[in-house]
Amino acid sequence: MNDESKTRQQLISEVEALRLEVSELKASKDRLERTEEALRESQHFLQLVMDNIPQAIFWKDKNSVYLGCNRNFAIDAGIDDPSQIVGLTDHELAWREEEADFFRECDRRVMKSDRAEFHIIEPQLQAEGKQAWLDTNKVPLHDSRGNVVGILGTYEDITERKLMEELLAGERMILEMVATGQPLQQTLDALARMIEQVGADCSSAILICDKQRARLLCASAPSLPEEYIKGIDGLKIEPCTDFCSSAAYWNKTISADEFPTGHPWADHSKIAHECGLAACCAVPIRGPKGEVLGAFGLFATRPSPSSKRHLLLVETAAHIAGIAIERKRSEEAIRESEEKFRMLFETSRDSIYMRNRQGRFFEVNRATTELFGYTRQEMLEKINVNDLYVNSEDQVRFAREIETKGSVRDYVLRLRKKDGTEMDCLLTATLRRSKDGSIEGYQGIIRDVTDYKMAQDALQQSEARYRAIVEDQTELICRFHSDGTITFANEAYCRYFQKTREELIDKSFMPFIPAEDQPGVESLFSSLCTDNPVATHEHRVIAPSGEVRWQQWTNRIVMDEDGKFLEFQAVGRDVTERKLMEEALRDSAEKTKLFAYSVAHDLKSPAIGIYGLSNLLRKNYGDALDDKGKNYCEQILRASEHVAALVEKINVFIKTKETPLSIEEINIERILSIVKEEFSVQLSLRKVDWVLPGALPTIRADRLSLIRIFRNLVDNALKYAGEPLSEIRIGYEEAKAFHVLSVMDDGIGMPQCDFERLFGFFQRHETVGGIEGTGLGLAIVKEIVEQHGGKVWIESIPKQGTTFYLSISKNL
Repeated sequence: MNDESKTRQQLISEVEALRLEVSELKASKDRLERTEEALRESQHFLQLVMDNIPQAIFWKDKNSVYLGCNRNFAIDAGIDDPSQIVGLTDHELAWREEEADFFRECDRRVMKSDRAEFHIIEPQLQAEGKQAWLDTNKVPLHDSRGNVVGILGTYEDITERKLMEELLAGERMILEMVATGQPLQQTLDALARMIEQVGADCSSAILICDKQRARLLCASAPSLPEEYIKGIDGLKIEPCTDFCSSAAYWNKTISADEFPTGHPWADHSKIAHECGLAACCAVPIRGPKGEVLGAFGLFATRPSPSSKRHLLLVETAAHIAGIAIERKRSEEAIRESEEKFRMLFETSRDSIYMRNRQGRFFEVNRATTELFGYTRQEMLEKINVNDLYVNSEDQVRFAREIETKGSVRDYVLRLRKKDGTEMDCLLTATLRRSKDGSIEGYQGIIRDVTDYKMAQDALQQSEARYRAIVEDQTELICRFHSDGTITFANEAYCRYFQKTREELIDKSFMPFIPAEDQPGVESLFSSLCTDNPVATHEHRVIAPSGEVRWQQWTNRIVMDEDGKFLEFQAVGRDVTERKLMEEALRDSAEKTKLFAYSVAHDLKSPAIGIYGLSNLLRKNYGDALDDKGKNYCEQILRASEHVAALVEKINVFIKTKETPLSIEEINIERILSIVKEEFSVQLSLRKVDWVLPGALPTIRADRLSLIRIFRNLVDNALKYAGEPLSEIRIGYEEAKAFHVLSVMDDGIGMPQCDFERLFGFFQRHETVGGIEGTGLGLAIVKEIVEQHGGKVWIESIPKQGTTFYLSISKNL
């Protein structure tokens, strides 16, 4: 083989070797890419695992520079993505500078000692402003040669646990103060300070309801500004004045991330901002039965979102405050009860005593000494009960009965006074037992009923006379229980229903009443009470013949001396004939109304025709008329206009009586704005001031009816107040059951007269001659006001003005 052949063969071998090497490199690259992909997937999986565990995880290099973290840590640190942590230090994150220094000092200590530290309890101000407490673990990181190259940390948020520990410790301290009877003021001050210490950067206030439960009084506010305390002390318990009063009013938690600035919070929020307060959470302080005793408020110096932590603080504080306040009130109630018992014991008009089984007294009140004529010392040291009995056998029988039954009530016996006078007495007594259950003696009340027995005899005679009078009445008289069961019926009642007294007593009268009328009768009985003891109503009854008739009954609730219900007494009569007459009268009124509509229509058409013809006469032939003719023409025009206006007023009045009210919430100021706009030209030309009160409420009424009222009254003022008129003033006052509105003018006024007459049909004051009017405007006002459950009246002073008052019921 020549040299050229060898060279070629050698080149082929080298090319083949190179091809194999390239193939191996490509395979190696593929393996490397697969390894890198697997590594990326592993890192992604690891990050996914770390992001979904509840703990926060981070790792740093040897200089405490962050190399990575999971999502929980990133959220606390205030960064959007865990990858953004790389290269940052603690001083560049959300925590306070002193906290960052503490974290780095722990890092250095762990890396220097190459020993892990567990359960490091440390504070942390997180990105959203939350002050947290952490339970942290830190472990040193090593390279392949075992050198420390960084640190791995994990922590768990134990803020709630830390809060609970501090809160429980504080709660135990306050409850110990309550249990040991510390003064309430001292206890509440300690509670307020404890909550402020646990809450951090907060101020607290404890407010207690006054005796009338109408206002809140500041009991403790150790760190609130004095100006703010003055603003909340004595506030009315009502909504939307401040947070504490709103919480007490609604009996629920009221909170805001920052004080609202709009009405009606504006005044309170202004004071809060001036005092450096920005947010508040208030909780009602409740008693054991849920009643509101006051409110606990927690105030922040900067706007912050409401948190479970602050809510837990105020709810716990309110609960403890409720215990302390209720304990204090219970102690005061016990003292008052003891004082009342002692006062009742000493001032009772009945004789009250305590004695042993042998008959010796060991406690008697003043009424006992006055009843028997002995001194207190004589009764306790010398007198035996047996000395007071007229019949000694009564004492034996009394002792046997009370020791058998445990108590006796109204036991009848005769007792003797010191001077020998005998008395008829009633004895009510119970056993006194020792701790082991044995009988120590008796305690009871002795009442002298000598005069009572005499009065009882007189009462029996009086009842006999009463029965005789009742039986002689022609009206139906009965007494009955709340379910209608008859306890008494006079002869007239029995005759009406053709039954004997025995057939009526202990039976209900409800079957006599048609089923559809029974609910109304039962409702009326339910409405009777001490404040409303008598009521009259009418209902139908089914007569023995089967005829349905009408009865009118006056029912009275009968109470005993203590105000306890006994029964009802009723006096009734048959009013069927009157009801028939009323029905006929209503039919007649309906016919009259239709006639009035017809007359109004028949009057209006000719009046319009006369007006049109007269107007044409004046327009087309006015030049042919002399002055007198022209004057007659003008008079015809005015007369026809007056007839048309009168007809329209009659229609308005009839519609007012017929149209049912459409009751809704009415803004009076809006109504008055409409009326003012209607009369704006006259008000402007005559330079009349329109004056409204400072504040007008929203009331329930018929909108169109209110417009008619004010339109008529303002028109009345403009027509009749005369030249002196310079002001129309609208007034408002609130009465217990009514809204009272008024329209006042400063015009010529009216002399004293029968003002009520002015509200009648076609009635006008004799001093208004020459002024156009129909005499129906005030009648319409009166009709509308009465439909609203109120009344209208006039006050007027000559040369000083006139005021029309009207009342609108609040119960519409």
